[in-house]
Amino acid sequence: MRHHAIACFTRVTVITALFGITFSSIAAPPNVSLQHVSLQHQQFEGLIREPLSLQVTLDNGKPAILDAFVTRPISQTTLPVVIITNGTVGTAEFDRWEMNPNRASSTALAFARHGYAAVTVLREGYGYSSGGAEYLGGSCKQPLHKLAGEKDTRDLLAALEAIRRQPWASPDKAVLAGMSAGGFAVLATSAVNPPGVQAIINFDGGRGSIDGKSLCDRAGLIRAFTTYGVTARIPSLWLYSRNDQSFTPEMGRAFSEAYRSGGGKAEFIEMPAFGKNGHVFMDTAPEDFWWKRVAGFLAQQHLPYEEVVTLPVTHLASPANLNNSAGKKAFRKYETARLYEKAFATGKDGAWGTAYWARTGREAADAAVKSCEKFQPKGAANCTVYAINDEVVAK
Repeated sequence: MRHHAIACFTRVTVITALFGITFSSIAAPPNVSLQHVSLQHQQFEGLIREPLSLQVTLDNGKPAILDAFVTRPISQTTLPVVIITNGTVGTAEFDRWEMNPNRASSTALAFARHGYAAVTVLREGYGYSSGGAEYLGGSCKQPLHKLAGEKDTRDLLAALEAIRRQPWASPDKAVLAGMSAGGFAVLATSAVNPPGVQAIINFDGGRGSIDGKSLCDRAGLIRAFTTYGVTARIPSLWLYSRNDQSFTPEMGRAFSEAYRSGGGKAEFIEMPAFGKNGHVFMDTAPEDFWWKRVAGFLAQQHLPYEEVVTLPVTHLASPANLNNSAGKKAFRKYETARLYEKAFATGKDGAWGTAYWARTGREAADAAVKSCEKFQPKGAANCTVYAINDEVVAK
């Protein structure tokens, strides 16, 4: 399973950035003030961002806990819900200890800015969620696509039911969105037509990617998509990037055609290339890379698509001791990235380190310092935190 990930979730690295999340706390060094900085979660005027722990009962009667995070507009009325669910690298080490709901922080912000209660939900076996992942027990020879889809569906139906009990959630307006293995998960769930779910959005969805050219049990995967399409009646949008290194647009077209052949409603769009690997555009690309396509689809379903909250443009003073072009480029990227929770650290010798997608600002700061110190020469002064999320904390 470690060599043939049954569903792909590609790691993203920003030069010296370290994305491994640790659980130790940081002490503020002499030149850093953390008194007025949230060490938990970046907040914005008009929005609320907060973690959730969903206590659910699966349709097989078993209790479970699902790790989640909501980003939503402040509203006096209930909001349509979008559930965003995760992909995987197919290894328990990453999926359990490094994965957290903030991997989709930029995606959630995009939906929340346009009127949705955006809830990122980690399925069983990921992050703090209970249970085992859908790929356990499978292999490349026998990836168990059908069983994985059934497990995914149980998790997402339970999550939807729990979220709808929240006072801010609409009881009858929802969208399901997922990336990679999460895209497969929402399409599997579409087959049961959950009441009130009005749209499905699949970002580069699939299972069993080996090398971007072949698939584990391709015939079984195509058969699964065909089966889902037989009963699914919810409109779906399928987005695959031109340079996806896991599921190419050609694969995506084959998946969508299988879904349509069964009777499913699927609109396929080939997205432009993004970076070195378009597979990660949902959680990594700026909102303007993909939102226009999604907004058009939502409008067709008579769902919200217009902006209700504008995020401020972030301007941060550059670290004075950042004396190299790579570090300056990394800081400019950090300044505009919506990959929360995040932090930037520097050393007196010009060393630097970044961390994105941490569970909290405190954990991001700790990871950024460790990233910075990893590349320092021996005997150099310790790195310190320069910025946490959208605020400079160094004095």
